[in-house]
Amino acid sequence: MMTAAAILGCDRRTEPGQAPSPGAAELGPGTGVSIDRQTAFRVRADVDAGLNVDEGWLAQVNQGGTVVADRPFRLRFEVEAAEPDVTPRQYRLEFRRNGGEWLSLQAENFPQPAKLHELPLDSSAEGLIEQRWRLTQGMPSALQWRSDESGGYLRVEVSDELLLALGRYQITWQPREFAMVLRLSNESQSRVGQIFGYQDSQNHSRVELLQPGMVRVIQRVDGIDTAIAEHPTEIDADRWLELKTLFDGAELVVEFDDDRLVFTETLPLYPVPTFGLFVPEGNAVDIRSIAIEGEPRTPRTSIIASKVFEHGAPTMNLLAVSEQAFIGGAGISFAEQTPLWRGAGGHGEWEFPIVIRRFADAAAMNEAGDRFDYRLVNADGIALPAESVASVTLAVPDGHLGGTFVETPMRIGPWQAGDGALYFLMEPAETWNALMVVQSTDGGRSWREIDGRHRPQTGDLEGFGSVLVKDRIHMLHQTSDDVWYHVFNTSDHPQAPDAWAIRDERVASPPEPPTQVADIAVRSDGSVVAVYGGPDKIRLRIRSPEGQWGQERVLDAATSPGLSGPTLVLGRADEVHLAYTDSDGSAWYRKILSNDALSDRVSFSAELGTAGEDVGAILPLLYLPNTDEVSAIYRTHDGRLHERRVDADGQWSEPLLVSERFVIQNSVDSEQVGADALAVGDTVHVLLIEERSGRLFHAARDRNAWREVGVLVEDQEVQWVRGGLVNLPGGGLAYGYVYDGGADGGSGKNRYGRIAIQTP
Repeated sequence: MMTAAAILGCDRRTEPGQAPSPGAAELGPGTGVSIDRQTAFRVRADVDAGLNVDEGWLAQVNQGGTVVADRPFRLRFEVEAAEPDVTPRQYRLEFRRNGGEWLSLQAENFPQPAKLHELPLDSSAEGLIEQRWRLTQGMPSALQWRSDESGGYLRVEVSDELLLALGRYQITWQPREFAMVLRLSNESQSRVGQIFGYQDSQNHSRVELLQPGMVRVIQRVDGIDTAIAEHPTEIDADRWLELKTLFDGAELVVEFDDDRLVFTETLPLYPVPTFGLFVPEGNAVDIRSIAIEGEPRTPRTSIIASKVFEHGAPTMNLLAVSEQAFIGGAGISFAEQTPLWRGAGGHGEWEFPIVIRRFADAAAMNEAGDRFDYRLVNADGIALPAESVASVTLAVPDGHLGGTFVETPMRIGPWQAGDGALYFLMEPAETWNALMVVQSTDGGRSWREIDGRHRPQTGDLEGFGSVLVKDRIHMLHQTSDDVWYHVFNTSDHPQAPDAWAIRDERVASPPEPPTQVADIAVRSDGSVVAVYGGPDKIRLRIRSPEGQWGQERVLDAATSPGLSGPTLVLGRADEVHLAYTDSDGSAWYRKILSNDALSDRVSFSAELGTAGEDVGAILPLLYLPNTDEVSAIYRTHDGRLHERRVDADGQWSEPLLVSERFVIQNSVDSEQVGADALAVGDTVHVLLIEERSGRLFHAARDRNAWREVGVLVEDQEVQWVRGGLVNLPGGGLAYGYVYDGGADGGSGKNRYGRIAIQTP
C-alpha cells in the first residue's frame, strides 16, 4: 500500500485549446537518441472482456476501426525496450483529433466523472490498523473500531502520547478536497486536527477544532507551530459534524458543520495534499467517514476506470508481434501513467480503457467521422516510434444526444417547431453546467447545439421547466441562489430563427430551498406564470406582457412547512392549473385565475411518500381540452402511479391505478418520480421507469381503463425520461422522448426515441 504522499501519475493536464505537452515531438533522423518503440497495437471493442483473453477485438493487429461515441473501448499496445538494461520505464498516452496537435490524454471517468475515494475505517480485524494507517507518532491501540446501530465508527482515544497517523491509500489523481465526519467528546477543551499536508512530523499543515469554539489553521515548520488563521465558532460535543478542507492552488478553503463556518486562507507554504489525523494527548474523537475527492473533468476523450481489472494488473503476450522475450506489462485503469517497467531488452503490453464523448467540457462536440490518433510517450515526453499509428474513427448512432440531463426537470422537450425541427434542453457535461438547446432536423436521428455562442451564462441547472408557445421556448431555471428566465426562438420564428432571445433575466433570489424546483406557463396575452422553490414554501411570480415581473407571493404561507414539487399547465380561459406536494404526504391542487387570483387549495391525495426524496411525486400536469379536465398523475408511497382528473366544476374522479409496476423515485438524487406523461385528445400516455430493473414502459388510458402497451427500453438502466408530442413526416402523431440510459448523474447516455400513438 502507499501513503497519500505517494500519488501515482502526474498532473500534466492540457485543456482544449492549450499547447501540446512539451517534448512531445517525433524523433527526427540522426538524433542519436535510442528509445523504446511501439511495435503493435490492437483495438478491443468489448470493454468488458478479460484483460488477457484473446477476444472482443474490433480489427486485426495494427488496424484501426470505427468506435461509437460515448461507448468505451480499449487500446492495447506492444512496446519493445530499446536497450538490454533495467532502467525503469513509464509511459503515458497522447491523442490528436483530425490531425491536430498532440495533447495529453487525461484520466477522467465515464459516465460519472467523479474522483472519490473513501478510506475504510473498520479496524476490528487483527492487523487492519497497520494496513490502513501509518503511525508516525502514537500507538496503534489508540485506534479502535466500535459498532453501533448505523454500522460503526473509528474511536481515536489518546492518553499519554500525541497521535499523528497518515491514511494509507492509493489514488491516481490529485486530491482537491478532504471531508471528515467526526464527533468530539464531551470534554470542555477537546482538540483534534485534520492534517492536509505532510512532509514529516516536524513539517506539516493541519486544520484544528478546539472546543468550546475555535477553528484554526496551523503550519508546522521545523517543529514550530504557527497559527495562520483563527476563526471562532460553536463546536458541539456529542454530535456528528463535518469538516472539509478544499485546495485551490495556494488557497485553502475550510467548511465546517454544513456551512456554519466557511473561510478561505492563502497558505504561505503549500504542501502536496495528504490526509492524516492529529490528536494531542488527553483527547478523543469519533470518526464516521473520511472521503478524498479530486476535481473531475469531461474532455473529448480520456482514460477511464476498468470494471474488469485493477490498475496495474499484469498482462500476457497477446499481440505477439515482437520477437523479443515477453517481460510483462499492465492494464491501466483510471491512471495517466503506466506503472514502472524494467524492459531489459524485452517487450511488454499495456491496455487502456478509453472513451470518446459526443459532448465535452466547454460544450465541445465530436462529430461522426472524426479521426482520433493515440500514441505512447515516455517519461521525457518523447513519442515512441511506431510501426503504425493507433487510430479510430468515430460513429454517432441514430438518436444519440450524449450530454447530461438537466437535474430535477419538468417539461424540457423534445419540442417541435412548425417546420418539424426538434429541440431538447440539456447540459454538455456534468462538469460543465451550461444550458444548451440541441436541435434535430432529421426526425431525431442526429442532434447538435444551436446558437451556442450566445447561450445563457447561468449554469447550475438544478430545477428547470419550459414550455413551447408558437415559435418560442420559454424556460424557468432555479439555481441555489437565484431564479432565471430564458427564451429561445425556434426555426420558424420570422425575424430571428434558431437564436436566443432572452438570456439570464433574473426572476427572484429566494433563500435556498432543500430541492430546487421550477415550472412555467405562458398565457395567451404573453404573460408568464412562474413557480419555484423556497426554504419551505412554493413561491409565485407573474411577468406582465410588457416584461415586468410582479410581486413575489408565497403560497400557503400559513400552512405547515414542506411544500414543493410544483407543476403547472395552462387550461381554458388563461387559467393556470397548479399541483404540488406536502411533506405530510398530501398532494394539493389550485388554480391561478386569469386575473392572477388564486382559488382555494384542494387535496387530491394523502397517499404520497413523506421522505425528502418524495417532493417530486407528481408528474407534469396534463390539460384535456376536449373535456376541459386536468389529469394529475402521481406516485403513492407504495411506489405505484395513480391518476385523478378534475373537471371545470372542481369535481374529482376516483383514483385509477396506472400500472401495477413499481416506479422509481429519486433516481440519481433527482427527488422526482421516474415517469413522464402526454395527452392526445382524450387519451393519456405515460412512460414509466420500473424501479428495480430500470426498464422503460409505455402505458395508455382510453376512456376509463389503463393498459400497458409494452416495453420501450430494456437493455439499459433508464434513470430519467421526458417527452413531447411529435408530428410524423407522413402524417400521424408520435410520443417523442429523451431518456438517460444510465449515466448515474454523469454524461453520455441521453438518447432519443419515439413511439407512434396516432396513425393518419
